[in-house]
Amino acid sequence: MNRPPTEITRRRALRAIGGVGTAAAALSGCLSPISRSDRCPGSDEGTLDLDDATATGVSNEFSTPLDGLPHATRVTVADALETEPGDATARGYYRPDPRTEYVVAGPGAGYYRLRVTERDRVRTTGYEYAVEIDIDDSALPDRGAVRSVAEIPAHDRDSLRGAIGNPGLLHAPHYTSFSVVFAYEDADARDRSVFIPGRDTRYLEWDGVPLRLTFEERRTVTIASATVNTERVATSPDGFREHVGERRGVVLDSLPPEQRDVVNRAIDGTYAECEPYSEPFGDLRDRLSTRDGGAAPLVRYDGDWYFCQLS
Repeated sequence: MNRPPTEITRRRALRAIGGVGTAAAALSGCLSPISRSDRCPGSDEGTLDLDDATATGVSNEFSTPLDGLPHATRVTVADALETEPGDATARGYYRPDPRTEYVVAGPGAGYYRLRVTERDRVRTTGYEYAVEIDIDDSALPDRGAVRSVAEIPAHDRDSLRGAIGNPGLLHAPHYTSFSVVFAYEDADARDRSVFIPGRDTRYLEWDGVPLRLTFEERRTVTIASATVNTERVATSPDGFREHVGERRGVVLDSLPPEQRDVVNRAIDGTYAECEPYSEPFGDLRDRLSTRDGGAAPLVRYDGDWYFCQLS
């Protein structure tokens, strides 16, 4: 996440007037930054990077467009967004799994927090098939043996879409195969499936792309109901940045001069120290660290937001 080349950073401004914090550099722990290429003999190196966090950058980092979600998740989230409570439920082997906390959806820039809860888990038999994409025409049987995806039962189509996530991958040169599990707890749905071992369907045409399906194994899988709840948290990228910052960011205010010097240097590059750290850097690290041993992803300093990398 690089800054625009025309932006005058704080550190460049400081350099222009000869720098700040010269006296602090003499403190124990060596407050002056060192190059990444320098080594810390006999001790570890700690670093701090602060990069400009634009509203667009925060949106890209912490949210996913609705169209970018996998098929099973996208359908259920879209259904939830159309309801007044903001809830929708789907059931099956391929069920909603957003793998993102926030989704952005139109019209307009609406940002929604997603919560998923599962219930009513049952075990049933699943049939796993390997799917080869874009089979050479010479390997295909007579055209009568190649069925269109539109001709197979809807629940089989949903399993295929759930497995691949994004059907656009059928046309991606690097994407040559995937695996799909057909699993249905309802006996009637299972009986109507064309993908039960021993049945004839082995070749499909999907969006003009020929596929070959090969049965791999029969195994026990889990089917469950998943309910997606959508809560709108912002109506613009700026508002979303403030929301994420309030939840996961750290505001660096009332800093003593020595810590301001560290932050100003980190804004325009990498600030680094060898252990044992100076008191200003050590205290700043404690302030930026989270309970799980990581670091706050966002930092607000002098009214601006920054992406934080602490190591």
